[in-house]
Amino acid sequence: MDENELLRKTFSGKRCLVTGGAGFIGSHLVEKLMELGAHVTIYDNMMRGKESYRNINEIFEKYNPTLIIGDILEFEKLKDAIKGQDFVFHLAALPSHRLALERPRDYALIDLIGTVNVLEAMRLTNSSAKMLFGSSNKVYGKQEPPWREDKPVIPEGPYAASKAAAEEFCKQYYKYYGIKSVVIRYHHVIGTRTNSELVMAVFTERILKNLPPEVHGRRNANGQFESCSADYTNVADAVRGSLLAMAKVDKFDIFNIAKPTLLTISDMADIAIKHMKSSLKPVYVEMLPHETLVHHSDVGKAKKELGFEATIPSEFSIKQYIDWRLKYGDNF
Repeated sequence: MDENELLRKTFSGKRCLVTGGAGFIGSHLVEKLMELGAHVTIYDNMMRGKESYRNINEIFEKYNPTLIIGDILEFEKLKDAIKGQDFVFHLAALPSHRLALERPRDYALIDLIGTVNVLEAMRLTNSSAKMLFGSSNKVYGKQEPPWREDKPVIPEGPYAASKAAAEEFCKQYYKYYGIKSVVIRYHHVIGTRTNSELVMAVFTERILKNLPPEVHGRRNANGQFESCSADYTNVADAVRGSLLAMAKVDKFDIFNIAKPTLLTISDMADIAIKHMKSSLKPVYVEMLPHETLVHHSDVGKAKKELGFEATIPSEFSIKQYIDWRLKYGDNF
């Protein structure tokens, strides 16, 4: 059975709840599930305002999902939404590891307690649904890359700490209550609808305002600036990997989903500047204490167990986002 046939067989006609379904990855996931024939409910508090509505308006141009405007801290509403679902994709979160330094309590509430609320709602409704939890490569902290799923979790900063603790709750709810969940550690996802506080969007906005993009990194012992680098993964690949994991895994498990081709922030800035026909030059900024210089994943497990490989080049993803942003105008 090929990949498309497997996904259609798994999700066609099934009831799928997507928390954070009006967000970046969530809205793309909703769109793909609807394409596969699923009955999808978006559960989102629409906290991003016009950014959230813009995302779902793109979906409603083609499909007709159910929309519940609700917060994952509204436990009774969440519990009602989860009743009768076949799959729960939990992507509602506060996403910026930098903003988390300013709002640590909010990140603990949304990214950790919100996840526990989803798990507890599944337990109390006797749900037989399978859950996907959207985690992050940030849980690996400052370990030497490449990062494998069996490496210890050593988070740096409140964002990573909240994600790591939420992963552990997923594990415990499987162990003691049989709630099946697949943890996906996303690695720097980019593409259309990228959140406005993420690096690709920030670069683009600065260039549009004729401001140089800021490249984060550090000075080495010789005084040379080393740019941060990461595996930049197109959102379509991230969605494919997520769906394959839900289709193929029937227990608690963890997967890196990434295109493991390192790209420096400096190179990303150069690609963006060139694509936008700007003459700006990047400026170099010391990375924050909790940040890691190299974010690089080992995706051998996803390849072996899910048959997943990311195929979309990072340069394409950068240009794809910029073209989409220019088409839609000033949305932020």
